[in-house]
Amino acid sequence: MKLVEGQLIHRRYRLDCRLAQGGMGEVWKGYDIQLNRPVAIKALRDDQNNAEAKLHRLRAEAHNSANLAHPNIAALFEYYEHDNIGFLIMEYVPSDSLADIYHKRGALPPTELLPILIQVARGLFVAHSHGVIHRDVKPANIMVSDTGEVKITDFGVSYSTNQEQITQDGMVVGTAQYISPEQAQGKQATPQSDIYSLGVVAYEGLCGHRPFTGATPVDIAAAHVNDPVPPLPDSVDWQLKQFVMSMLAKDPLDRPKDALVVSRTLARIERRLLDQETAQADETMISLGGRIPRRVSSAPHAATLLTTQNRNQFGGRTVATDPRNREEQQ
Repeated sequence: MKLVEGQLIHRRYRLDCRLAQGGMGEVWKGYDIQLNRPVAIKALRDDQNNAEAKLHRLRAEAHNSANLAHPNIAALFEYYEHDNIGFLIMEYVPSDSLADIYHKRGALPPTELLPILIQVARGLFVAHSHGVIHRDVKPANIMVSDTGEVKITDFGVSYSTNQEQITQDGMVVGTAQYISPEQAQGKQATPQSDIYSLGVVAYEGLCGHRPFTGATPVDIAAAHVNDPVPPLPDSVDWQLKQFVMSMLAKDPLDRPKDALVVSRTLARIERRLLDQETAQADETMISLGGRIPRRVSSAPHAATLLTTQNRNQFGGRTVATDPRNREEQQ
Protein backbone atom coordinates (compact mmCIF):
# COMPACT_ATOMS: atom_id res chain seq x y z
CA MET A 1 0.00 0.00 0.00
CA LYS A 2 1.54 3.27 -1.12
CA LEU A 3 0.61 6.38 0.82
CA VAL A 4 -0.17 9.51 -1.21
CA GLU A 5 -1.30 13.03 -0.47
CA GLY A 6 -5.04 13.41 -0.01
CA GLN A 7 -5.51 9.77 0.96
CA LEU A 8 -8.03 9.12 3.73
CA ILE A 9 -6.92 6.77 6.52
CA HIS A 10 -9.49 4.99 8.67
CA ARG A 11 -12.18 7.10 6.93
CA ARG A 12 -11.12 9.98 9.14
CA TYR A 13 -7.50 11.10 8.77
CA ARG A 14 -6.39 12.83 5.59
CA LEU A 15 -2.75 12.67 4.53
CA ASP A 16 -1.61 16.21 3.72
CA CYS A 17 2.16 16.08 3.33
CA ARG A 18 5.02 13.73 4.16
CA LEU A 19 7.27 15.14 6.90
CA ALA A 20 9.91 12.43 7.20
CA GLN A 21 10.84 8.98 6.01
CA GLY A 22 13.17 6.51 7.71
CA GLY A 23 13.94 2.91 8.43
CA MET A 24 10.89 2.38 10.62
CA GLY A 25 8.37 4.08 8.38
CA GLU A 26 7.21 7.52 7.42
CA VAL A 27 5.62 10.46 9.22
CA TRP A 28 2.90 12.61 7.67
CA LYS A 29 1.15 15.77 8.61
CA GLY A 30 -2.52 14.91 8.43
CA TYR A 31 -5.91 16.29 9.28
CA ASP A 32 -8.67 14.84 11.44
CA ILE A 33 -11.81 15.63 9.44
CA GLN A 34 -14.09 14.71 12.36
CA LEU A 35 -12.50 16.95 14.99
CA ASN A 36 -11.13 19.55 12.53
CA ARG A 37 -7.58 19.54 13.81
CA PRO A 38 -4.14 18.74 12.40
CA VAL A 39 -2.50 15.47 13.46
CA ALA A 40 0.78 13.68 12.90
CA ILE A 41 0.51 10.22 11.36
CA LYS A 42 3.33 7.69 11.70
CA ALA A 43 2.91 4.82 9.28
CA LEU A 44 4.82 1.58 8.87
CA ARG A 45 6.16 1.27 5.33
CA ASP A 46 5.03 -1.84 3.46
CA ASP A 47 8.11 -2.19 1.24
CA GLN A 48 10.60 -3.35 3.88
CA ASN A 49 11.94 -6.62 5.24
CA ASN A 50 10.90 -7.94 8.64
CA ALA A 51 7.62 -6.05 8.35
CA GLU A 52 5.93 -8.18 11.01
CA ALA A 53 8.70 -7.54 13.54
CA LYS A 54 8.57 -3.81 12.85
CA LEU A 55 4.79 -3.83 13.09
CA HIS A 56 5.23 -5.46 16.49
CA ARG A 57 7.54 -2.58 17.44
CA LEU A 58 4.96 -0.03 16.27
CA ARG A 59 2.33 -1.74 18.42
CA ALA A 60 4.72 -1.53 21.36
CA GLU A 61 5.23 2.19 20.73
CA ALA A 62 1.45 2.66 20.77
CA HIS A 63 1.19 0.63 23.97
CA ASN A 64 3.97 2.59 25.68
CA SER A 65 2.59 5.98 24.65
CA ALA A 66 -1.08 5.29 25.34
CA ASN A 67 -1.13 6.30 29.02
CA LEU A 68 1.48 9.04 28.96
CA ALA A 69 -0.81 12.03 29.31
CA HIS A 70 1.43 14.99 30.17
CA PRO A 71 1.90 18.51 28.75
CA ASN A 72 5.54 17.71 27.91
CA ILE A 73 4.83 14.49 25.98
CA ALA A 74 3.31 14.50 22.50
CA ALA A 75 -0.05 12.75 22.90
CA LEU A 76 -1.10 9.55 21.14
CA PHE A 77 -4.68 9.78 19.87
CA GLU A 78 -5.24 6.41 18.19
CA TYR A 79 -3.60 3.32 16.77
CA TYR A 80 -5.01 1.67 13.64
CA GLU A 81 -3.97 -1.21 11.35
CA HIS A 82 -5.03 -1.88 7.79
CA ASP A 83 -3.55 -4.29 5.22
CA ASN A 84 -0.75 -5.16 7.66
CA ILE A 85 0.22 -1.49 7.96
CA GLY A 86 0.12 0.24 11.32
CA PHE A 87 -0.78 3.88 11.80
CA LEU A 88 -0.05 5.94 14.90
CA ILE A 89 -2.24 9.05 15.09
CA MET A 90 -0.49 11.57 17.29
CA GLU A 91 -0.55 15.17 18.40
CA TYR A 92 0.90 17.43 15.71
CA VAL A 93 3.60 19.69 17.16
CA PRO A 94 4.32 22.59 14.75
CA SER A 95 7.63 23.49 16.37
CA ASP A 96 11.35 23.36 15.74
CA SER A 97 13.24 20.55 17.37
CA LEU A 98 16.00 21.32 19.84
CA ALA A 99 18.35 19.90 17.20
CA ASP A 100 17.21 22.65 14.81
CA ILE A 101 17.79 25.25 17.52
CA TYR A 102 21.28 23.92 18.29
CA HIS A 103 22.12 23.90 14.59
CA LYS A 104 21.03 27.53 14.17
CA ARG A 105 22.38 29.00 17.38
CA GLY A 106 24.93 26.68 18.95
CA ALA A 107 25.27 27.04 22.71
CA LEU A 108 22.32 28.63 24.52
CA PRO A 109 22.31 30.92 27.57
CA PRO A 110 21.69 28.76 30.66
CA THR A 111 18.54 30.68 31.58
CA GLU A 112 17.14 29.82 28.15
CA LEU A 113 18.33 26.21 28.10
CA LEU A 114 17.29 25.26 31.63
CA PRO A 115 13.50 25.67 31.14
CA ILE A 116 13.75 23.26 28.20
CA LEU A 117 15.69 20.67 30.18
CA ILE A 118 13.34 21.03 33.16
CA GLN A 119 10.29 20.29 31.01
CA VAL A 120 11.98 17.29 29.39
CA ALA A 121 12.85 15.93 32.83
CA ARG A 122 9.24 16.34 33.98
CA GLY A 123 7.95 14.45 30.95
CA LEU A 124 10.53 11.69 31.45
CA PHE A 125 9.56 11.34 35.11
CA VAL A 126 5.95 10.67 34.09
CA ALA A 127 7.07 8.12 31.50
CA HIS A 128 9.35 6.40 34.02
CA SER A 129 6.52 6.38 36.58
CA HIS A 130 4.52 4.32 34.06
CA GLY A 131 7.41 1.93 33.53
CA VAL A 132 8.39 3.38 30.14
CA ILE A 133 12.04 4.10 29.27
CA HIS A 134 12.42 6.31 26.17
CA ARG A 135 15.92 5.01 25.24
CA ASP A 136 16.45 7.65 22.55
CA VAL A 137 16.44 11.04 24.30
CA LYS A 138 18.14 13.48 21.92
CA PRO A 139 17.57 17.03 20.59
CA ALA A 140 15.79 15.75 17.48
CA ASN A 141 13.11 14.19 19.70
CA ILE A 142 12.57 17.34 21.77
CA MET A 143 10.21 19.86 20.18
CA VAL A 144 10.30 23.47 21.41
CA SER A 145 7.54 25.93 20.50
CA ASP A 146 8.04 29.67 20.04
CA THR A 147 6.54 30.19 23.50
CA GLY A 148 8.98 27.74 25.09
CA GLU A 149 6.62 24.78 25.46
CA VAL A 150 8.43 21.45 25.18
CA LYS A 151 7.14 18.12 23.84
CA ILE A 152 9.01 14.81 23.92
CA THR A 153 8.33 12.79 20.78
CA ASP A 154 9.14 9.41 19.22
CA PHE A 155 8.84 6.53 21.65
CA GLY A 156 9.67 4.23 18.74
CA VAL A 157 12.47 2.37 20.55
CA SER A 158 11.05 2.79 24.04
CA TYR A 159 10.95 -0.07 26.50
CA SER A 160 8.22 -0.84 29.00
CA THR A 161 8.58 -3.00 32.08
CA ASN A 162 4.99 -4.09 31.42
CA GLN A 163 5.64 -5.63 28.01
CA GLU A 164 7.50 -8.59 26.65
CA GLN A 165 11.03 -7.84 25.55
CA ILE A 166 11.26 -7.09 21.84
CA THR A 167 14.96 -6.41 21.44
CA GLN A 168 17.39 -9.28 21.99
CA ASP A 169 19.85 -9.31 24.86
CA GLY A 170 23.06 -7.59 23.81
CA MET A 171 21.36 -5.52 21.11
CA VAL A 172 22.36 -1.84 21.16
CA VAL A 173 19.38 0.52 21.05
CA GLY A 174 19.68 4.31 20.84
CA THR A 175 21.59 7.02 19.02
CA ALA A 176 25.37 6.77 19.40
CA GLN A 177 25.97 10.46 20.17
CA TYR A 178 23.52 10.39 23.13
CA ILE A 179 23.57 6.75 24.23
CA SER A 180 24.26 5.80 27.83
CA PRO A 181 27.27 3.57 28.61
CA GLU A 182 25.04 0.68 29.71
CA GLN A 183 22.99 0.86 26.50
CA ALA A 184 26.19 0.97 24.46
CA GLN A 185 27.19 -2.31 26.13
CA GLY A 186 23.86 -3.94 25.26
CA LYS A 187 22.58 -3.88 28.84
CA GLN A 188 18.99 -3.14 29.83
CA ALA A 189 18.14 0.56 29.89
CA THR A 190 16.79 2.14 33.08
CA PRO A 191 15.45 5.61 33.97
CA GLN A 192 19.08 6.57 34.69
CA SER A 193 19.85 5.78 31.03
CA ASP A 194 17.43 8.50 29.91
CA ILE A 195 18.97 10.84 32.52
CA TYR A 196 22.42 10.23 30.99
CA SER A 197 21.11 11.03 27.51
CA LEU A 198 19.49 14.21 28.82
CA GLY A 199 22.87 15.05 30.35
CA VAL A 200 24.43 14.82 26.89
CA VAL A 201 21.68 17.13 25.57
CA ALA A 202 22.46 19.58 28.39
CA TYR A 203 26.21 19.37 27.75
CA GLU A 204 25.69 20.16 24.06
CA GLY A 205 23.41 23.08 24.86
CA LEU A 206 25.92 24.61 27.29
CA CYS A 207 29.06 24.44 25.15
CA GLY A 208 27.84 24.01 21.57
CA HIS A 209 29.13 20.48 20.93
CA ARG A 210 28.66 16.95 22.22
CA PRO A 211 31.08 15.43 24.72
CA PHE A 212 32.20 12.61 22.42
CA THR A 213 32.87 12.36 18.69
CA GLY A 214 34.33 9.63 16.51
CA ALA A 215 34.73 8.35 13.00
CA THR A 216 31.90 5.82 13.36
CA PRO A 217 28.90 5.33 15.64
CA VAL A 218 30.74 2.39 17.20
CA ASP A 219 33.68 4.64 18.10
CA ILE A 220 31.35 7.19 19.67
CA ALA A 221 29.46 4.57 21.66
CA ALA A 222 32.77 3.14 22.90
CA ALA A 223 33.83 6.62 24.06
CA HIS A 224 30.68 6.87 26.19
CA VAL A 225 31.77 3.64 27.88
CA ASN A 226 35.51 4.22 28.26
CA ASP A 227 36.48 7.88 27.98
CA PRO A 228 36.16 10.52 30.73
CA VAL A 229 33.72 13.32 29.96
CA PRO A 230 35.63 16.44 28.89
CA PRO A 231 35.07 19.27 31.39
CA LEU A 232 32.53 21.95 30.60
CA PRO A 233 33.84 25.50 30.02
CA ASP A 234 34.80 27.55 33.08
CA SER A 235 32.19 30.10 32.02
CA VAL A 236 29.42 27.67 32.97
CA ASP A 237 27.98 28.17 36.45
CA TRP A 238 29.83 25.91 38.90
CA GLN A 239 26.76 24.25 40.41
CA LEU A 240 25.19 23.68 36.99
CA LYS A 241 28.45 22.24 35.72
CA GLN A 242 28.73 19.81 38.63
CA PHE A 243 25.13 18.64 38.27
CA VAL A 244 25.36 18.02 34.52
CA MET A 245 28.55 16.05 35.09
CA SER A 246 26.71 13.95 37.69
CA MET A 247 24.08 13.16 35.04
CA LEU A 248 26.94 11.91 32.85
CA ALA A 249 28.42 9.55 35.44
CA LYS A 250 29.48 6.22 33.93
CA ASP A 251 27.84 4.26 36.73
CA PRO A 252 24.02 4.67 36.73
CA LEU A 253 24.06 4.57 40.55
CA ASP A 254 26.14 7.77 40.59
CA ARG A 255 23.56 9.70 38.57
CA PRO A 256 20.59 11.60 40.07
CA LYS A 257 18.03 9.34 41.72
CA ASP A 258 15.26 10.10 39.21
CA ALA A 259 14.10 12.64 36.65
CA LEU A 260 12.09 14.50 39.29
CA VAL A 261 15.33 15.25 41.15
CA VAL A 262 16.75 16.48 37.84
CA SER A 263 13.84 18.85 37.19
CA ARG A 264 13.81 20.22 40.74
CA THR A 265 17.57 20.72 40.93
CA LEU A 266 17.70 22.46 37.57
CA ALA A 267 14.75 24.64 38.60
CA ARG A 268 16.61 25.78 41.73
CA ILE A 269 19.69 26.61 39.67
CA GLU A 270 17.54 28.50 37.17
CA ARG A 271 15.96 30.63 39.91
CA ARG A 272 19.36 31.50 41.33
CA LEU A 273 20.76 32.44 37.92
CA LEU A 274 17.71 34.60 37.20
CA ASP A 275 18.16 36.37 40.55
CA GLN A 276 21.80 37.00 39.68
CA GLU A 277 20.83 38.43 36.29
CA THR A 278 18.31 40.75 37.96
CA ALA A 279 20.89 41.95 40.48
CA GLN A 280 23.45 42.54 37.73
CA ALA A 281 20.90 44.50 35.70
CA ASP A 282 20.18 46.70 38.73
CA GLU A 283 23.88 47.34 39.27
CA THR A 284 24.34 48.19 35.60
CA MET A 285 21.47 50.66 35.75
CA ILE A 286 22.99 52.38 38.76
CA SER A 287 26.44 52.57 37.16
CA LEU A 288 24.90 54.20 34.08
CA GLY A 289 23.25 56.85 36.19
CA GLY A 290 19.81 55.34 36.06
CA ARG A 291 17.46 54.79 38.93
CA ILE A 292 16.11 51.45 40.10
CA PRO A 293 12.30 51.51 40.27
CA ARG A 294 11.19 51.87 43.86
CA ARG A 295 9.98 48.62 45.36
CA VAL A 296 6.91 49.23 47.51
CA SER A 297 5.78 46.78 50.17
CA SER A 298 3.00 47.01 52.67
CA ALA A 299 2.42 45.32 56.01
CA PRO A 300 -0.92 43.84 57.05
CA HIS A 301 -3.31 46.37 58.57
CA ALA A 302 -3.45 46.30 62.38
CA ALA A 303 -6.24 47.93 64.36
CA THR A 304 -5.07 50.82 66.53
CA LEU A 305 -6.53 51.59 69.91
CA LEU A 306 -8.14 55.00 69.83
CA THR A 307 -7.52 57.73 72.26
CA THR A 308 -9.69 60.76 72.71
CA GLN A 309 -7.54 62.43 70.03
CA ASN A 310 -7.77 59.60 67.50
CA ARG A 311 -11.11 60.26 65.76
CA ASN A 312 -12.49 60.86 62.26
CA GLN A 313 -14.58 63.83 61.27
CA PHE A 314 -17.68 62.75 59.35
CA GLY A 315 -20.82 64.64 58.50
CA GLY A 316 -20.09 67.46 60.94
CA ARG A 317 -19.94 65.18 64.02
CA THR A 318 -17.14 63.33 65.67
CA VAL A 319 -17.29 59.55 65.16
CA ALA A 320 -15.13 57.22 67.17
CA THR A 321 -13.77 54.34 65.04
CA ASP A 322 -13.10 51.92 67.89
CA PRO A 323 -16.12 49.89 69.11
CA ARG A 324 -15.01 50.40 72.69
CA ASN A 325 -15.73 54.13 72.32
CA ARG A 326 -19.35 53.72 71.22
CA GLU A 327 -20.59 55.02 74.57
CA GLU A 328 -18.95 58.35 73.78
CA GLN A 329 -21.08 58.62 70.58
CA GLN A 330 -24.37 58.34 72.52
